[in-house]
Amino acid sequence: MEEPSDSLFNVLSSLAPGRVALPLHKGVAKISNALWQTLASLAPISKRAECKYFVSAMGHEYLYTHPAPNSLVVKLVNHREWQRQPDPTSKNKDSRRLDSFGRKIYLSSSFQLWVANHQALLGRYEFNLWGSLRKFEDSLQKHERKEFKVLVEEGSAAARATLQAAADAADMAGWSMASAVSLRRALWLLLSGLSSEAQTSLQDLPFDVKALFAEQTDTKLHGLKDSHMTLQTLGLYVPAPAKPKFKTQQTPAQATHSKYETAYKKPRDYKRCPQRQSQPAPKPGSSMGKQAGKRRF
Repeated sequence: MEEPSDSLFNVLSSLAPGRVALPLHKGVAKISNALWQTLASLAPISKRAECKYFVSAMGHEYLYTHPAPNSLVVKLVNHREWQRQPDPTSKNKDSRRLDSFGRKIYLSSSFQLWVANHQALLGRYEFNLWGSLRKFEDSLQKHERKEFKVLVEEGSAAARATLQAAADAADMAGWSMASAVSLRRALWLLLSGLSSEAQTSLQDLPFDVKALFAEQTDTKLHGLKDSHMTLQTLGLYVPAPAKPKFKTQQTPAQATHSKYETAYKKPRDYKRCPQRQSQPAPKPGSSMGKQAGKRRF
């Protein structure tokens, strides 16, 4: 773990502490074994445990709700499945199950972050509490000071170890949340029909906790060659804004030439003289043809 810069974990050492082999307590094993009897029907969060921990939702809404699908990737899936309106889950049954499974993992991981937050705050409070006892050392007798000092040092070390465990629990909760987001992203990208190279480049974008896909996903999607053709085929391609055309400035000679040139232009309402229309040839057997024949003879 890197050396933290905040006031919560600044008492932890950047060096990796020695491993301490602790036995798995029967009470912990009993809790896990009871939950493993009904795996599929388990809720993502224990309601009994949820009532014990609380984190303010202001600025941390991502801890209470799973990220909603967004981006042109979701529109690609909806077009491929002929959905008229965007649907947060696809019609495919298998993909719907995987998406629901990813949501469960995300909610469970976010709740683990709640618990780790409480553990870290209480661990730091315990460490500060042991440190405040040092001021009573001078008020004790000499033969009691040594035992008191050892007790304070041991309590501070235990509190520091608890704080380290809370930091590691928060780290693992973040890893689990990242795995859940990556799972759901991979599912939507797989259903979009994009190439494996495009899916890999879009899947590893940062998670901004606002939505499932990052804001720069659409921008990068338009820049890829294969996705460019896919979006254009499905009618989802949004071309880049056209650059303003550069107008060449006229030289003074060209400006004066065009000024006099307009004076000799013909007005729009100018009408040409009507041309004489050629008379149609007389049809055989008509009266005009007969008269012409009589005149000849």
